[in-house]
Amino acid sequence: MKEIQPLSGIKIIDFTRLLPGPLGTHLLSQLGAEVTKVESPKRMDYTRFYEPQINGVSTLFHSLNCTKTQLIVDYETSEGYQQLVEEIKKADVLVEQFRPETMAVFNLSFEEVTKINPNIVYISVTGYGQTGEKKDEAGHDLNYLAATGLLSLNKDENGKPVIPGFQIADIAGGAYMIVSACTSGLLAQKIHQKAQYIDLSIFDAAISLGAIAHGMLQGNADYRKTPFLSGFMVNYNVYECADGKWMALAAFEMKFWNSFCELVNKPLWKTFNSEDLTIGVFDKKKLEQLFKTKTRDEWVALAANYDVCLSPVLEMEEVYDQKQTKERAIFKEVEIGDKTLKIYGKPYKTYVGL
Repeated sequence: MKEIQPLSGIKIIDFTRLLPGPLGTHLLSQLGAEVTKVESPKRMDYTRFYEPQINGVSTLFHSLNCTKTQLIVDYETSEGYQQLVEEIKKADVLVEQFRPETMAVFNLSFEEVTKINPNIVYISVTGYGQTGEKKDEAGHDLNYLAATGLLSLNKDENGKPVIPGFQIADIAGGAYMIVSACTSGLLAQKIHQKAQYIDLSIFDAAISLGAIAHGMLQGNADYRKTPFLSGFMVNYNVYECADGKWMALAAFEMKFWNSFCELVNKPLWKTFNSEDLTIGVFDKKKLEQLFKTKTRDEWVALAANYDVCLSPVLEMEEVYDQKQTKERAIFKEVEIGDKTLKIYGKPYKTYVGL
């Protein structure tokens, strides 16, 4: 099979800033789309000014936007607006990330843009959508995690919600949903031969990340106390190794747990009842002591030929050199000034059959 760029020839006008929108449109660029990033000199993308920087612009901004054509134009002037109109005429997709009604102030609402380009796919990305009582509220990843209930699922031993060390709603509910919205919008436009308007709410999209808790709640189960996937089972947990590094054991199904028992030569630990592995029923200290008998890399080597769902907890810098990362071409290298940056490649691979 031959790998292709599925969005080759598609032109996207990108009005987004910060993380969700720029990451989403970057991924679309990696799928072959030609993306033009539009900034007004009055409201530049804030990430330009973060640290560290290359040539006065942050490495984060470069990594999210270096594959795009960058157009800085004051579209509140007649001359700048007309320049933008010419770009919109050639576009297939427009993505904006302002609060509801903001684009109308610039004469760039969906209704106005369809007069310029009647075939446009217009995607509005907001925190809470174009409707509802929260539609005008500002928000960031932490707000969406709180409002969707997801943050309540991530608490420490004292019951305090723990802030994740990375963005979840912004990326899973924002960036990747932009990819989905763009591709589904283009398909709908092709089928119906009409402009498409997509109201993308990060709040809406992130709610489904709590699928397991919602499923339990609908069955009148107490998702807060049920020991699934939240550190209450010894077979689904993290363990410190002899060198202070960590391993993640996710032997959730009993076939994986029993295979792990064979790996560590503990036949008496085998079971076909997951409740036997609940902390308090199974002594977690036994596993904690076991894992400290070897370094992280020794555990990796030992588990290489066993189907046990046992993985090293990698530091971010280790991810670049991981064999799987390289073989899947997750990152691409680009030259920015006198430095080489690793940017995200395709979010998925597309092939044409023989």
